[in-house]
Amino acid sequence: MSTATRSPVSREGKKIFSSGHNSSLLRSRNALIQSAGYQVVTTRESALLLQLAQEQHFDAVVLCNSIPVHLRSASARDLKKLKPNLALIVICADGEESDFRDLADEIIRAESGISQPLLEAISKLAGEPD
Repeated sequence: MSTATRSPVSREGKKIFSSGHNSSLLRSRNALIQSAGYQVVTTRESALLLQLAQEQHFDAVVLCNSIPVHLRSASARDLKKLKPNLALIVICADGEESDFRDLADEIIRAESGISQPLLEAISKLAGEPD
């Protein structure tokens, strides 16, 4: 059973894939991304991430720091192998940045006030919402 959900955005536009294990954190990040005008597809299941990335077009992928670092790293590596040009944004805790330097197009440090840097990274990599 698929647990991927799609945002209730009525217009087609830039599509962002957002993945994380903490449901409340994921909901708030997705709400932020949607409020900026992007369409959001999301899942908490790491295994579903690659399947959806293969089946659908995404303008960017956001991997949340709530995914354990070893799973986030494996997912990032697998995504880049599957779709090398896919824009990848990884949210990292202190000390994790070096694990993703060669994989992520943008690294965002998980701290209070990440909303603006996250939206700037999405805009830079995926473009402005339609």
